[in-house]
Parts: sequence; C-alpha cells; structure tokens
Amino acid sequence: MIGFLRSAFSTTLFRPFTGQPAVRAVEAARGMKVRSSVKLMCDGCNFVRRRGRLQMDLEPGRPVFLDELVQQPQLHTGKTVRVTGTLHAYSPVTDRAELVDGQYLLIVDTQLLGVQQYHVGQTYQLIGEIDSVADQAPESLFDDAKFSLEIVLRARVGKSVDGLDMAVYKKSVHAVRKFLDT
Repeated sequence: MIGFLRSAFSTTLFRPFTGQPAVRAVEAARGMKVRSSVKLMCDGCNFVRRRGRLQMDLEPGRPVFLDELVQQPQLHTGKTVRVTGTLHAYSPVTDRAELVDGQYLLIVDTQLLGVQQYHVGQTYQLIGEIDSVADQAPESLFDDAKFSLEIVLRARVGKSVDGLDMAVYKKSVHAVRKFLDT
C-alpha cells in the first residue's frame, strides 16, 4: 500500500506503482487545493507545500554503525540512517549488496540507487531507510559474520568513501553524539 497520503485526512491520493510514474503524482498533487499545513508523503519522502510550491523534504541520515544495527535491529526500523562499511558482495540481478564492518554484516537493497559500478572491497557510505523485511538470506556469508535477517537497508544515496580512516570516523561520530547528548 505505497502511495501518496494526505496526512491530515489519511486518504490515498495516488499510487505511483500502478503504471504511472511518480512524477505524475507530484503533478497531480500540485493541482490539488491543499493548505500549507498539509504534508504529502511518499516512501520516506515528504512533499511540503511552501510558498505555493511543492518541495521534497527528506530526513537526514543519522550516522549509525553496523554493530548497532545488527545488535538492536528493532530500534532502527523505519528510521533514516547513514551507514559506512566495506562492500563484501553485490548482485546486480537482485539489486542486493552486503556491507561489512569488522564482523558485522548488513544486507542493502540498491534498487533505488540505479545503475552504478560497485567494487567489492571498497568502502561505501549509504543513506537510506531501515526496513524490517529481508526476504533473502545473504548469498556469500563468511563463517564468523554476525548479521540480522530482520532488517534491510533500502539505500537511496550512496557514495564511495574509499580511503576513509574508519577508526577516526568512529571516534568523530562518538564525539559528535556525546556533544549533542549533553
């Protein structure tokens, strides 16, 4: 039941996966007479009417480490996160990738990223939503990996950060968290 919803009334306006592209849904929403306080939602993206225009309002990805995701999957389900890890395997047929950090592994759905060249062994940073449905087991798990089949990352933004010093990155994320918590 993915579709555009008016959150104030919870009525379905358009389902983008019934044959028409999502762009038409935005055009249809533009023609509606909506007040500025009404939000339109689409798969984690919010469309907000500001000054008479529809603008996409995406949530920023909160930096999360793979060990946190694997150890507490239910805590992050439905949230937008930013994860960093090494690409262990990629299947273009299923649009699935395996991201590892130490002994922790996360399944990534790369369908929204489009066609890109992925290089196994490089470090990638991905932003997306954590979904609670992982319908396929990882294809090439290494023996001592700790992983969770309860979650999958539906990546919407990805970039190669090969050469990133993970130890320094982890220290800086922990320092920022500590600063923001106090």
